[in-house]
Amino acid sequence: MGKKLGMSLLVFIIAAAQFGFTGTQGNVALAAEKSMAQKPYMGWSSYSMQVYDGAGNWTSAESIKKQSDVMHEKLQAHGYEYINIDAGWNGDMDEYGRPIPSETLYPNGFQEVIDYVHNNGQKIGIYMIPGVSIDAFNRNLEIYGTGGQCRIQDITAKPLTIMDYWNSYTYKIDFTNPLPRSMWILLPI
Repeated sequence: MGKKLGMSLLVFIIAAAQFGFTGTQGNVALAAEKSMAQKPYMGWSSYSMQVYDGAGNWTSAESIKKQSDVMHEKLQAHGYEYINIDAGWNGDMDEYGRPIPSETLYPNGFQEVIDYVHNNGQKIGIYMIPGVSIDAFNRNLEIYGTGGQCRIQDITAKPLTIMDYWNSYTYKIDFTNPLPRSMWILLPI
């Protein structure tokens, strides 16, 4: 009896989800507009197949602009508005250890791409690998805005812990360090 009841309940839940008997009507975006559900992320991210084509070509400014145009023309009317630039965009780092865009892929910097995407009525995000660059740690670069009183090695967790997915790019930040909060900002706003 218990197995039959459990199986019947499972079949009902699957049917309810499949046929939309779950309390909202229409699509999720419409439900979100009526404050019935949270609207999902609707857009494009350059991760995986889009970020690197296997032939050595990373996503570039021109590629992002073309994809922004296609999203603007074909998907934006349906609620798609986000573009997220994932891995492969950075070239080097500045004197404070902050990554800067590749001059080859983004010859005019990010601002040109950001303005282009915004002019298409879309929002843009830029992904960074969490932590501090191992190279910046080894060079013990100054933290921006600290007047040389705080350096990368001052905010790195000890013992050193590599924290990125690939185990090769970044060290973990020690967020328990009592340095003033203003010294934690590694990126300009």
